[in-house]
Amino acid sequence: MTALGEAAEALSEDSAGTESPSYLYWMDAGELQVMEARVYTELRRPLRAVPLLTDVLGRYDASHARELALYLSWLAVAYADANEPEAAAGTAGRMLALGQSGSERTAERTRIVLDRLRAYRAVPEVAELLAS
Repeated sequence: MTALGEAAEALSEDSAGTESPSYLYWMDAGELQVMEARVYTELRRPLRAVPLLTDVLGRYDASHARELALYLSWLAVAYADANEPEAAAGTAGRMLALGQSGSERTAERTRIVLDRLRAYRAVPEVAELLAS
């Protein structure tokens, strides 16, 4: 969380003529928001992760299918951690539809999401997803 705070500060102070951290070449407010949400997901704090991810994904460029699939994977896990298996299954379905890029990282995230959803296999939406 400290590193995220430092990154937010660096991003807010970034301007022409100032020395900035090298990672700012690809970082913007949306990417930082995704990183923060991923941290909350890994810490199993879904009530913090879900709003951040739904906000940023609501305006995310769908032409970046691989990144969108990855970010949806964290949202699916956060929903599962929040005991919202139906939302997790719906999000995972979207992720799977996008995530057929051949990326090893996407494949690994798919395994993680499906493993997390197995705890909810009695929920019809999850059972249908796992069967497909």
